[in-house]
Amino acid sequence: MKYRNCGNVPQLIIIYSSWFELQSLIFVKFFQNKKLSVVLPFFSRIIFSVMIFQSVVASNPNIDSLLYLLNGHQIPDSVKTRIYLQLAQISDANDFTSREAYALQSLKLAQKTEDAVKSLEILDVLINICNQSGEFEKATGYAKQAIQIAQIIENAGDVVYFSGLCGTASKNAGHYFEALEYYQNASDIAAENEWFYTQSSLINNAGTIYYYLGDELKALELFLHSLALKEKYDEEGDITGALINIGGIYNSLGDSEEGLTFLNRAYKNAIDKQDSYMQAKALVNIGDVEINSGLFDEAIAKYQHALLLADSIHDWQTKANILAKIGTTRDKMGLKELAFKYYLRSYNLSDSIDYEYGISVSAQKIGTSYLLSEQFEIAEKYFIKAAGYSRKIAASDNLLENYKALAELHKLSGNPEHALHYFTLYSNLKDSLTRAESNEKYSSVKVLYELDKKQNELDNLKLENEIVELQAQQSRYLLYGSLALTVILILVVILIFRQQKVHSLQKTIRLEQKLLRSQINPHFIFNALTAVQRFIIEKSTLVASDYLGTFSRLIRFILNSSTVDKVSISEEVNFLKNYLELQAIRFEKKFTYEILVDEEIDPSHVFIPPMLTQPVVENAVEHGVRHLDSGGVINVRYHQSGNHLEIVVEDNGVGREKSAEINSSRNKDHQSLASSITNERLLHLNKRFGENINLKYIDIKDEAGRPAGTKVILIVPVANTGE
Repeated sequence: MKYRNCGNVPQLIIIYSSWFELQSLIFVKFFQNKKLSVVLPFFSRIIFSVMIFQSVVASNPNIDSLLYLLNGHQIPDSVKTRIYLQLAQISDANDFTSREAYALQSLKLAQKTEDAVKSLEILDVLINICNQSGEFEKATGYAKQAIQIAQIIENAGDVVYFSGLCGTASKNAGHYFEALEYYQNASDIAAENEWFYTQSSLINNAGTIYYYLGDELKALELFLHSLALKEKYDEEGDITGALINIGGIYNSLGDSEEGLTFLNRAYKNAIDKQDSYMQAKALVNIGDVEINSGLFDEAIAKYQHALLLADSIHDWQTKANILAKIGTTRDKMGLKELAFKYYLRSYNLSDSIDYEYGISVSAQKIGTSYLLSEQFEIAEKYFIKAAGYSRKIAASDNLLENYKALAELHKLSGNPEHALHYFTLYSNLKDSLTRAESNEKYSSVKVLYELDKKQNELDNLKLENEIVELQAQQSRYLLYGSLALTVILILVVILIFRQQKVHSLQKTIRLEQKLLRSQINPHFIFNALTAVQRFIIEKSTLVASDYLGTFSRLIRFILNSSTVDKVSISEEVNFLKNYLELQAIRFEKKFTYEILVDEEIDPSHVFIPPMLTQPVVENAVEHGVRHLDSGGVINVRYHQSGNHLEIVVEDNGVGREKSAEINSSRNKDHQSLASSITNERLLHLNKRFGENINLKYIDIKDEAGRPAGTKVILIVPVANTGE
């Protein structure tokens, strides 16, 4: 597979190729024109052009010399194509408009001559220019154009390459699901062609997007897959970056021990590769984990080591970032003066190398230090400088902190008008960021819900077709019976008919059971999705992200269980824990819960129908403890008695009577959908298994005879296999 180089094309190669083209034109003209008088005028022009080209070669071409060639001489379109591309590459790096204009002119000429290979090279340059200028929508458009050309000429390598670029540009433009589609397509083609190292990079990029969307488990799954490919098919490859990504995910999921395992492995791998940059990066991440664990001295040691490594490779940006981290850590340790010295070092270094992000961060920290010492004038100077750089680099989170600090400064210094001005800027920016993040996260949940909804529709359609087929089959058997002429044939037909009827009845019961389960899934998903939407809008986005992560695990269980008749008690218990945790967050910890499985039960080998306990638990939450101000308790216990399993769900809520009064006062037509679906499911389960599955409701009273909760007992036949 080919790997493209976005750097400048060697200049002498371009000039010499043009020189050979001019020589060819000279000989063609000479042999086509027998008379010297006809050849001489053309000869003189060509020779003059050759002299100019030789002059350019000798003087290492610059923009002026290339423009002179374009404006004053007759040269082939193929040569002009190369010159315009050269101009796009050697022009001022910050003059994005001119660079793009030159590249577009080169592309126009390449398309005119139908040079597909050159067109792809030019589009590669255009994508690079747009990415540098932050015009990611344009970059996406150019990448899509390149993909079409690569598909036409059947170049799989370029299809993969430009699909990857398109995915990255789409991601930078905020179109995450479109980016995932391009990464997936590129990954599939790479796998078909056994370009496993490229495939691992594409999978890693997809994992990054899932991390942005808040699905850290999916991100971790992809990061681990990417790492496995690199380790299997590229023994000499550098896997340090992948290990750091995985360690960071484990840390964010709260498993700091596993995270440190990968980060320490990344550090060792970087040492083996003698990669000082990756060593520093791994050490900084390890230090961040130790900070979260309160190990400040250990974290400082890691940061100091990383600082020495950054010095050794002259990586001044990394050094500026580490200095700021050390300052923040010293601040947390209460060493304000020492912290200030590190902030000042980070600021001076960032300023000397024009590192705008570093200036934004360190200026804010310095301003805060002066604010605490009531040196308002100096503090304002640093805050304003930090805000200016934050706006310039579009660092919205930093800018939010800058505005807040300026509002506080003017409040303390007695300037209410200025304080109000900056507080308004702070509030407006915060609202816009919250809305953008909420919309993005809600969109991701909505997409998952729509996918599940479509899958349910397909399942229901399939079930309906099977029922119609069964009815048609029964009609055929009836027709065969009516045509029987002899007693023996009639008896045989009757026996077959009765057997098929019993089989059909059992199959119909199974189909009805699946239909009832397909009603439970959308009912639960709709309730949970509504809660997610309200929670994202009303609560903090950070907690909302955790809420969404738990919700995604519930969705995965529902999708997996929709294809089986039974699940193990351990799977059911894990599902209930996630569900109750979700509800506990939703109702702001109004209640606690406990799920107990008796010791005589092997939860991984005892199976029950999926989603059987959830509606009962849902009623305990929705009609019981949610009406309490606090102190709610829900207990779920699994107890085996012979071949039956008793599932007891008990709550200390307001009781069924009080709940019915509350619901009827809010909605006279209210009816518990969870209860009605559960009752109907039990009816069909009893038909199928020939067992008596009981559901008992017991109203709990206190000593004064007042409602004190509800106990629900489910008695279910169990099996020791998943059949």
